[in-house]
Amino acid sequence: MAVLKIITGVDNKVLRACSAPVKKIDRKVKRLVAEMIETMQAVEGLGIAASQVGENLRIFIARLNFDTANEIIVPMINSEFLKISDETEEGEEGCLSVPRVFGIVRRAKTVTIKYTDLRGQPQTLNLSDLNARIVQHETDHIDGILFVDKMVREIKEKDAKNAI
Repeated sequence: MAVLKIITGVDNKVLRACSAPVKKIDRKVKRLVAEMIETMQAVEGLGIAASQVGENLRIFIARLNFDTANEIIVPMINSEFLKISDETEEGEEGCLSVPRVFGIVRRAKTVTIKYTDLRGQPQTLNLSDLNARIVQHETDHIDGILFVDKMVREIKEKDAKNAI
């Protein structure tokens, strides 16, 4: 596999485009997912969307339960939120496509997300806290939205802790 080039820039047309649904989970899609996982791990990210590596497809990778014994890497294809809580919380975020910028973003505290896995099977997850934040951040990517669009305030890079 290969580590892919991450596209950067808040005005980049690829990052600002709404991604197309995946029609078929074939060898090409599986290879892209494997390379996205390798890329995310190489840069120590908590998630990565296909648009960030130049493919406007509704695919993202989420590293859930980060830094715990239950950490898992979950590829999500053609995801959609079934439920988004009214309860929100502010948290730190950064982005592989907007290097050295960190900020506070208000997001739903809990979400229910439906997606297709690599076997083509539908899956549903109820997520909260950082896990919910990660999938909201990555869903924004496949919708052409960057975290800076939702940032409440910027924080200095040296003060950032667990940014996405």
